[in-house]
Amino acid sequence: MQPNWQVLEADDTPELAIWGLQSITLHTAVSEMGAEWPGQWPDALPAGKSTITHTNACFGEPLLHAQNIALYQIKSPSNLDWVAQCMFTDLGRLQHLTFVKMHDWKPLVQKLEDLSALQKQQTQGPSAAMELIAAGAQAPLSGWYEAILPNGHPMQSYFASSDTRLIFREQGERFPSLGVTPRADEALVQWLWLRAK
Repeated sequence: MQPNWQVLEADDTPELAIWGLQSITLHTAVSEMGAEWPGQWPDALPAGKSTITHTNACFGEPLLHAQNIALYQIKSPSNLDWVAQCMFTDLGRLQHLTFVKMHDWKPLVQKLEDLSALQKQQTQGPSAAMELIAAGAQAPLSGWYEAILPNGHPMQSYFASSDTRLIFREQGERFPSLGVTPRADEALVQWLWLRAK
């Protein structure tokens, strides 16, 4: 299981910042990106054997279905909006399942606009960090990064409005796959450093 976190309320003291869960990714045995989830899978999704037929049976009709991805709008037990993002191998097997929170939090970029001038100055970092970083590269600095796809890409508008584009990386940690389809277009993703912790 791979949790991803987002700052809800920034603070001068990092320990006092309020964090929230932004998404959780569960990997199957055929995933190339992480260890297999050892917990129980829904009955409709046999682990490592699921196809688009299984995910449709579990979540309904997808909002988006492309070659290696399907997105489903779902409700949490507390009736909040989430998206189930299913990534498939080239053979059509479910590779990993990500549940992404789509309700009420302000995007991290809007939170940044609320920071004081002093905080902005402290978090700008070296100019090298402001350059775009290639997909799969290592993070030059610890901090928050935003994934960017070229204008005109079919999935650009989806990722531009989704919190999945925002991640925290420690210095030297590799950037993950964003889930762009077709898979070859992952090479088009670039990462922009936003701020430190």
